Amino acid sequence: MRMKLMFVLILSVFVFACTAGHESRTQTGRDLSVRTLAITGEIAKAEHSYIIRGKVPAEIFTILNPDPNILDEFVNSGKTVQIQVRIVSGDNIEIETIDGKSYH
Repeated sequence: MRMKLMFVLILSVFVFACTAGHESRTQTGRDLSVRTLAITGEIAKAEHSYIIRGKVPAEIFTILNPDPNILDEFVNSGKTVQIQVRIVSGDNIEIETIDGKSYH
């Protein structure tokens, strides 16, 4: 009886370990994909950050890589621009290009 219990316990641990390893590889695979997005909108300054008021898509995005020397020009003009971004998570983005010009 004791041997059966030990066998079931060891088998359960083995099955759990195999399943956990598979799930972690699956999650890692999803994290490797980079998503980009083209946004048409206005760049604005929020209380503690810079944002994009998207017209297409109609959403507010938070800029994670702000460069005030570049962005303040667009904030002051209120001009609608084409922005190519990399989605970091949710509505948090990093700018790659503005109106076809490299942001970096």
